[in-house]
Amino acid sequence: MSRLMISATLGLAFGLAAIAGAPVLAQPPGAPAAPVITKDPMSVPAGVYKIDKEHQSVVARIAHSGFSMSTVRFGVTDGVLNWDPAHIENSKVNVTVSTKAYYAPITYGIDPGAPNLMNAAAFPTATFVSTGIKRTGPTTGQIMGNLTLMGQTKPVTIDASLVGAGKSNRGIPSIGFTGVMKIKRGDFGFNAMQALGQDIEIVLDAEFLPA
Repeated sequence: MSRLMISATLGLAFGLAAIAGAPVLAQPPGAPAAPVITKDPMSVPAGVYKIDKEHQSVVARIAHSGFSMSTVRFGVTDGVLNWDPAHIENSKVNVTVSTKAYYAPITYGIDPGAPNLMNAAAFPTATFVSTGIKRTGPTTGQIMGNLTLMGQTKPVTIDASLVGAGKSNRGIPSIGFTGVMKIKRGDFGFNAMQALGQDIEIVLDAEFLPA
């Protein structure tokens, strides 16, 4: 594993955040104000709230033969929050999730691949190429490398963990890892969308088989 290359569009990772706001590089007259975000429960009035189906995600992760983590997406069909900020212990939440695997494409309020966002037409892929690996524990390590995204190449680090290694039930050598990469979108020229934060966490799961 001296050289690890991962190619991905990363559209989902950025897309889940991208639908949270609207482009405001230059606020035109009458445009919505920037969001006000606090950690004060009292800033949200008491009442009944419905789940926003465009801003929800349920992903189940389950081990595959002990070598890697596989994911399955499910869809939320309904969700209600009875919110009592003065007495949070009295609040109630009910969420209904379809147990049928969700295969339909995700609908975004704003296309994550739009020219002023990921600009997927000009930069259709992102590439990570490792430059070194540092072992931090029996089954953990840091993978240093260069991430090329939107035409910009920057050094990044993946905090990786071994999920499983050995032979599958078919006798095939297999090894799988899970890792987390944290980047700042502004480092790659992704500066649109005032409502978005700068920090993005990307979770990578990969199982490797003989070539």
